[in-house]
Amino acid sequence: MTDAKLAEAALNASLDALLHAAQSGDVNQARNLHDMLEKMLTEKESKEGRYWLTDHARLVLAQMHGQLSHCEETGSALSEHVLDAVRLRPRTDRWQDTCKFVNDLRIALAVTNELCEQNREGCEHDLGLAAGKVADSGEYELDASQIKDIYEEIAATVGGFKEMTDCAKERR
Repeated sequence: MTDAKLAEAALNASLDALLHAAQSGDVNQARNLHDMLEKMLTEKESKEGRYWLTDHARLVLAQMHGQLSHCEETGSALSEHVLDAVRLRPRTDRWQDTCKFVNDLRIALAVTNELCEQNREGCEHDLGLAAGKVADSGEYELDASQIKDIYEEIAATVGGFKEMTDCAKERR
């Protein structure tokens, strides 16, 4: 066995292929997806190299955790909720593919970072101002209202997302 890590691009491409198949309802590929995530978490060795947890895989796991952490259903409703999380189907129709979701998640995290900066400076949360700063950076080529809408959609979809900035506020 080799101690070299597998290439990040190859791991992410494999993960995306499994995600797309799982999202379309292929239960076998959903199982393969979870096997791959386990290999990444445990840094399993293979002939090609060692698996490792990429940032993209962290986002996938965070999304799954977010969907399951706010689950209050029981019986068959619980089964459907768990299957939705396992297959990584977002709760809204906004994201047709994982790459779009990941991009929107990055935008929302940038806004969250700005909101945390407001907390550190002792200011009240101003989502419009935070979205404006992200827009002014020019990194995403979106205006402040689009960035604000993306943040609100992510915050409504990913369980616990909005609370991240509230936690920083309480620590002051």
